[in-house]
Amino acid sequence: MLSVIVPTYNERDNMGLLIPRLSRVLESESIPYEILVMDDDSPDGTCDEVQRLSAEYPGARCIKRMQDRGLSPAVMEGFREAVGDIYLVMDADLSHPIEVVPELYRAIAHDGADVAVGSRHIKGGGIEDWPLKRKVISWGASMLARPLTSCSDPMSGFFAIRPSVIKGAPLRAKGYKILLEVLVKGRYDKVVEVPITFKDRELGESKLGSDVIVNYVQHLMWLYLHPGSAPLIKFLAVGGSGIIVDLGILTALILLIGDDIISLPGYDLKYVFIFQAISFAYATTWNFVWNRHWTFDARSAKPSGQYVKFLTVATIALIIRTALFYVAVNVLGFQGIPEYHISLLAVIIFVTVLNYLGSRLWAFKK
Repeated sequence: MLSVIVPTYNERDNMGLLIPRLSRVLESESIPYEILVMDDDSPDGTCDEVQRLSAEYPGARCIKRMQDRGLSPAVMEGFREAVGDIYLVMDADLSHPIEVVPELYRAIAHDGADVAVGSRHIKGGGIEDWPLKRKVISWGASMLARPLTSCSDPMSGFFAIRPSVIKGAPLRAKGYKILLEVLVKGRYDKVVEVPITFKDRELGESKLGSDVIVNYVQHLMWLYLHPGSAPLIKFLAVGGSGIIVDLGILTALILLIGDDIISLPGYDLKYVFIFQAISFAYATTWNFVWNRHWTFDARSAKPSGQYVKFLTVATIALIIRTALFYVAVNVLGFQGIPEYHISLLAVIIFVTVLNYLGSRLWAFKK
């Protein structure tokens, strides 16, 4: 069964168009359904119109919401009220093509997807009748969100999911882009994108305003801080902080313990290596804790086994870095400026990629 969730505010006129069209499309495809209109107590009588239409289309009902208003809270309450096996979210203003609803449904019911997205940004998709300014805003918003998900259109308000995707997920009811929240915090394996042509609303006024943009930026910041999101960016940030820890511990050991000892003949190299080993261990532990809790959100597994794997990856990466840099300088002859720095940068980038893949695919694999 399909539960169609439609958040509304002052959409009375559109109900008379959306509900009959949607009902006919679903019935023609023999898809069992319910239409949940989640209305924020619209003064124009949206719920009254849905109640009137329900006499002819009994699959439709309206839930009048008196508190915690907004698009995302409305959709989340719709998730709680829905009784279907698949949830589908769409706008009330007919900007989303109703004929694509069965395709999103089949992507999950028959093709094994966990999330199906009506996408404007893949081949076959597009936007009609938007001014350049709005297209630029939409493109910019999507680009800011791309590190958070591989979906090409995470700003879409037209998508379907299995209930298991959001079960237990700490969804935050804020802003207008609930799909992005689901993609960052939900549990899923397969995402399918179905091309759509987005059309501007036929009736009523757009809800897009400056407050929506501000809320989106705030929402985006919270999602970037959420454990497990944008792992590559966080891995690099943690690695940078680990370098500071490494250098700080090494400097402290030399100043507090080894300043006099390493100046003695024959002892400098020995103690420098000892101090470096200690600072490396501290920095690795620092990186491990942050990567486990924040970068990859891998707290469900035992930390001891993860630490051994992470330390192994870090040690191998260090050995490879040392060997490659030795070859670059002493075998290939990359010496002097800027060859020295270019070779060092290339080695660091290569080893960082290996370190990241080893951490994500082995040390912190869920």
